[in-house]
Amino acid sequence: MFPLFAIPLIGEAVTQTPAAVSYFDRPIDVMLFDAFVWFGWIPIVTTVIWGIVIMWQNYRVGLYVSGYKWVVLAIDVPAMTEQTPKALENLFATIYGAKSSLTWKEQWVVGKVQPTFSFEIISTEGYIQFLVRTQTRFRDNIEAGIYAHYPDAEITEVEDYVKYFPSNFPDEEYDMWGGEFVLDKPEIYPIRTYVDFEDRLTGEIKDPLGHTLEQLAKMRPGEHFWIQFIVQPQSNDWMQAGVNKLNALYGKKAKVKKSPIMSALESVLAWPVGMLENVTGADLSFLFGGAAEEKKEPMVFLPLQETKEAEAIYHKIGKVGLLTKIRIVYIGRKNVFVKVERTTMVKGILNQYTNLTLNKFALFIPQVPKDDYFWMRWVYTKKQRNLMNGYKTRNWGIGADPFYLNVEELASLWHFPTIGFKPPLVKKAEARRAEPPVGLPITHEEITFPGLTAEPELPIMPSEGSPEAPVAPEGETSPVPADTLSTAEVPRVEPPTKPKEDTDSYVPPNLPM
Repeated sequence: MFPLFAIPLIGEAVTQTPAAVSYFDRPIDVMLFDAFVWFGWIPIVTTVIWGIVIMWQNYRVGLYVSGYKWVVLAIDVPAMTEQTPKALENLFATIYGAKSSLTWKEQWVVGKVQPTFSFEIISTEGYIQFLVRTQTRFRDNIEAGIYAHYPDAEITEVEDYVKYFPSNFPDEEYDMWGGEFVLDKPEIYPIRTYVDFEDRLTGEIKDPLGHTLEQLAKMRPGEHFWIQFIVQPQSNDWMQAGVNKLNALYGKKAKVKKSPIMSALESVLAWPVGMLENVTGADLSFLFGGAAEEKKEPMVFLPLQETKEAEAIYHKIGKVGLLTKIRIVYIGRKNVFVKVERTTMVKGILNQYTNLTLNKFALFIPQVPKDDYFWMRWVYTKKQRNLMNGYKTRNWGIGADPFYLNVEELASLWHFPTIGFKPPLVKKAEARRAEPPVGLPITHEEITFPGLTAEPELPIMPSEGSPEAPVAPEGETSPVPADTLSTAEVPRVEPPTKPKEDTDSYVPPNLPM
């Protein structure tokens, strides 16, 4: 449309402007107006088209995700376990196997996205439980990852607890507060993990989750506290930023990738340039932007602080990372809701993972409901609704942008209590889980144990007058007098008796003792 309006303007400008006047001799505002008329429509149309494409993709993603079948698994942790949080690293690493390589059609036409998993710790009036929400097709993968290191754990399917709470606020019965958490520095910098909580003298790990569970156990009747870690497997391209940072710390220049045109020009001129170098003895590699000779970079000695930083970055990018979103919600009935007391708990529940020289968690302020000033009260309930809807639907797009945590960091945030910590009111497995012996025989009523003979059935004489009683034909007498029929002796077959001297021969060989 803009070019159509520009045609008469340009024609009028050409007819009225003298030929001797150059285009650049005109006022700056006229030149800018002409440039906007000629080319200004390009970014506008491009933005509109891109917005339509994104809306279409979101629509297709919504339809595709609506067909998922979800299941919530409750894990009853074993009462005594010697496993460290490292055991959960393998679980988070196997989740990366759920990542699929999406084609252009799957991504933009079908609306397929990478699967998400929600690992949650909830406190229902002080009763703590570990939960995992996943698609039904990944249930076996989650159960296998837990049973592999916690064979005594019990995993059961439960109803989604969030459906019993409102989504819209203000509500007549409930009130809520919470927020989302992000990393304070770039994601290549790690937080404190369970490795940093190990006692150097005893080798015992001071469980970083202990403080969190103690706080969750303080919930009173009517109060609920939820912690949610949503993870999604993505490509590991995020680690390239860590590699670039390490190269910058050690003064190593990154290799500049040559353009296709420059590479083709080098291949064409390689032979004549090589001949000139042999004739003249000069180095002509500078013609293509290359160095005359690759110089070996000197060894760089970093200060202690930068050395620790480089080691931490190298350690984080060396393990598989998952895209992560963290939400914390405190909800309770209005008669017991104490926001002032629980605000400190929400803000500081992840502070034990802070490393001041590397990274830490921080609240995502735009998503936190605040009422310090009157203009904040206008959007207070809106932020409550957004946070609650994002938590209940485990939505990936509401709120802050997700960030990468590697498997060691995730295992530090979500793991079962170690043997050195006695968590209060955590749902534990009540019995040991074990499989039956492989050789255990299965018997029915008609099947006897091997080596034993079934007791034969004894004949039963029917009573007189019953339909089954034998009747003698006419002219013949009954083989047994009628008056003595009930007292007739019936031959009895005695069952075989077990010999006393050999009792082991009658014990089934596969029966466990």
